[in-house]
This record gives sequence, C-alpha cells and structure tokens, in this order.
Amino acid sequence: MAAKVTLVSKDYDQQEHEYVFEEPAQCLVGRASDCTIRMPMDLAHSRVSRHHCLLAIHPPEVRVRDLGSLNGTYVNGEKIGQRPRHETPEDSDTAGSPELTLHEGDEVRVGTATIRVVIDE
Repeated sequence: MAAKVTLVSKDYDQQEHEYVFEEPAQCLVGRASDCTIRMPMDLAHSRVSRHHCLLAIHPPEVRVRDLGSLNGTYVNGEKIGQRPRHETPEDSDTAGSPELTLHEGDEVRVGTATIRVVIDE
C-alpha cells in the first residue's frame, strides 16, 4: 500500500474536512478562490491572508511554508513565518521564508483554523 497524507481541517464554527493526498501535491491555504483549503471571505476569518501558507506534499513527507501572511502561520503553537507589517504581500520575499517538515499529529494554525497532519505509511 502506498503512503498517503490526510489533512484534517477544523475551524471554530465549522465541521472537520479531510483532504487526502496519495500523490505529490501543493496544498494552498487561504481565503482566495484558488486555495485547496479555503477559509471564508468574512470578518471572522480576516486574520487569514488570501494566500496564507503552502503545504508541499510528497507522501509520506509534508512541508509547510508561510507565504508572507500578515498574521503568521503557527505549527504546534510556534510561529514559523510572517511578513513585516510595512510590506505588502507582493513585496514579501516568500522564497526566503523557512520551510518546516511536519510529522504525524502536528497541527498548523491559520487564523482560527487548525490543520492536523495524519500520515499513513
């Protein structure tokens, strides 16, 4: 059986959603319409950037990178990236943002939402 990665997204006011990846993929998280894990464009989710973070998935490996979000991306409660307030998203150097390897059970927090990593080898 091939490895697979499941991302379990949970927001304070919504039910859980599962995203299953058995092949390499890029999972964009944010409020824009092209995001795989999409947050609503409402006041409650205003702390989430249009393109907030990117999860690079190559089962069983998962890596996360902040994409120059204004309010930061957190892994297990620790901030892993955020752009300075004086920079616009377009001016932010996301290529220099650190990429972090995620493990089974890790949680990525974006605004009020959490994304839990499940790895099935």
